This record gives sequence, C-alpha cells and structure tokens, in this order.
Amino acid sequence: MDESKAFIEKAKSKLTSAKALYDIEQYADSVGRSYYAMFLSAKALLVRDGYEVNSHKSLIGIFGREYVKNGDFDNNVAKYLSGTQSLRDNADYGAVDNISRDIAYERIKQAEKFIDEAERLF
Repeated sequence: MDESKAFIEKAKSKLTSAKALYDIEQYADSVGRSYYAMFLSAKALLVRDGYEVNSHKSLIGIFGREYVKNGDFDNNVAKYLSGTQSLRDNADYGAVDNISRDIAYERIKQAEKFIDEAERLF
C-alpha cells in the first residue's frame, strides 16, 4: 500500500476511535480523533501529490490553496478541518472544555464527510 492510501486507512481508524470514545462519553477526546481523521485525510492527498507538511497550520494552508480554492474539494466540507482543529486545541490544551455530546456527534459526521470527499479525489 502506498503512503497516501495508508494515511486514508489511518484516518478511518481515527474515525473508529472517535466513535468508540463518543460511546463511552469521552466527548472531548472524540472530537480530537475526529480532527485527526480529517487531518490525515487531507495529508493523504498532499502526500499523494508530493507535498511535505511539517505542521497542522501548514497542512491546512496548503490544503486550502491546492484543493479547495481550485474547486477540487468541497469548500463547505473543507471548513470542518479548521473548525474542528479549534475545538481540539481547546479540548486538549484548555483547563476546561465545552464539548457536548451534540458537538462530538456533529464532528464525527463531519469527519465521515471529509474522508468521503478525500476518497473521491483518489
């Protein structure tokens, strides 16, 4: 399996983890896994096309420039990545997070759509 497809498989694994964490009411951690499912899906496309990415910020920037602005990747779905990153940062690094059951569920659904959109481009 090539590296880009391995990243898609890893993204799907993170989504499975997000669902499992949701089921045991670990909503903040579920959001974190949903974020990584999207992040790794975006990374799969970038790796496939020869980009090297060293940070979350650079991945989001390059991804937007190369796939969203030119219309290859649905802009509405692409917005899920940065929105979920903000939630993940708050959940992981803030003293208190406000991640509810509904928010975690919504992010799981967004991650599913994001992975589907990324796979469409393979």
